[in-house]
Amino acid sequence: MASPFLRGGLRGPRSLIGRLVLWAAVLFVVSIPVLWSLFSIVAVEVSREAVDTQIREYGSQLRGYWASAAATGALPLSSEAQPDAAATGEPSAPSPFGGQDVAWVWQITAQGQPVLRSEFLRLTKSTLSPRIKEPHPGFLLRTASTVLGPARLAERVVMEGSATGVGGDKKIAVHYMVGVGLDRYDALVDEQTRNLQRLSILVALPTAVFLLGLFFVLILSIRGRLGEVGRAMALFESGDTVRIEGRFPSELQSLVDRMNGMLAHNAKLVERTRKYVTKIAHDLNHPLAVIQNGLNSSDIDTALLRRQVERMTGLIDRYTSLARTIGPEGMTGARTPIAEVLADLRDGYAILYRPIPVEIQVNCSEDLMFSVSRHDLEAMAGNLLSNAHKHARGKISISARLENGLVITVEDDGPGIAEVDRDAAFNWGKRLDEAPPGSGFGLSIVRDVAGLYGGEVSLGRSSLGGLRAELRLPDRPTAETENTD
Repeated sequence: MASPFLRGGLRGPRSLIGRLVLWAAVLFVVSIPVLWSLFSIVAVEVSREAVDTQIREYGSQLRGYWASAAATGALPLSSEAQPDAAATGEPSAPSPFGGQDVAWVWQITAQGQPVLRSEFLRLTKSTLSPRIKEPHPGFLLRTASTVLGPARLAERVVMEGSATGVGGDKKIAVHYMVGVGLDRYDALVDEQTRNLQRLSILVALPTAVFLLGLFFVLILSIRGRLGEVGRAMALFESGDTVRIEGRFPSELQSLVDRMNGMLAHNAKLVERTRKYVTKIAHDLNHPLAVIQNGLNSSDIDTALLRRQVERMTGLIDRYTSLARTIGPEGMTGARTPIAEVLADLRDGYAILYRPIPVEIQVNCSEDLMFSVSRHDLEAMAGNLLSNAHKHARGKISISARLENGLVITVEDDGPGIAEVDRDAAFNWGKRLDEAPPGSGFGLSIVRDVAGLYGGEVSLGRSSLGGLRAELRLPDRPTAETENTD
């Protein structure tokens, strides 16, 4: 039997917690060599700085040695008093560092002449070549060639006072130099690095174990919060709650809120469907009763039966359109380009055959956008345009603008609807043969869909001479309101 990992394919475990555990293990294993490499690089740099600091400290000790010798009058004579000092060798002086380590060399130069040198330099009758000439507040480090070969040197020039010996009582430039052979320098750096690496093992392993434990604690915490969401969903599924109840971390709360929004949307759709089923059953009862009575009559009135069939067809069209509407609760924040929708409707009706061609004009800004379902907008504007197209003599005008929401106006030059009959144009309780001229079934559909958005549609007299239908949708859709006639 294939393992769960193999069943999951190369993507790894399907469980989020399993993936977190896997990633924790991978990161732990990978981080050890990576961190060790980074620490080794840092350890080498720190070790170099530590050895360089030691060289500077020896330079400071060398300056202290000069000050002590000057105070006790133990300084040797200057080059003016002993011109062959470099050839005959100055008196042997003890190392200021203690011991006679030949790997370490040092030199004190006063007024351009070596005054004191380390034992190795004195015995080999060699000197160190200074580089800096001016006084400096601290020792400067460099790598240079010496009698020892390549060496790491620190040097500094200081204006010193001399009570006796060199220079009398005036200030003189004293040049201090101290260094160590590069091989010995590298050995000291390696020794420091090894010490740091041993220390790092003692620190890194407990730290890594602590971080790994902390990571697993976080995983367990995440698992616990996900479990809370799962239990809340189980309560909803069992019918104990009507939504996913509970307060969760912000990342999960956002997901839960969206899920609750979807659940509320689905509940509204179910309620709307039930309402429409009830309404269509109620509205079909009357024409069905008329048809049944007509068929039972010895003298069948085919015209009457035909009108009832047409009425039933209109009812079915109406509720089918409503069933397909999305409504504001189904919107995801997307905005619909109004000019594009109106242009598509115009082009669609322009190709329909009419004995007398109709000119359809669209007046709408190209960048006009509004938060409404494209399908719902097409249903509303399309029914208004369909009604105008049936009754216009030769001209239709469609305009859209923003005015406390979206306003779409459709005007035609047809016969229009008398003012006393305009309210009845939306009334589905009347028989079709009693409907006022030019009303059409689409006007009721427009009103119902607009009601889902908290909008409205009104009829008036057009400047073109016919009917003027104005659709208004608010900026913020209100709760679902529908016609219940």
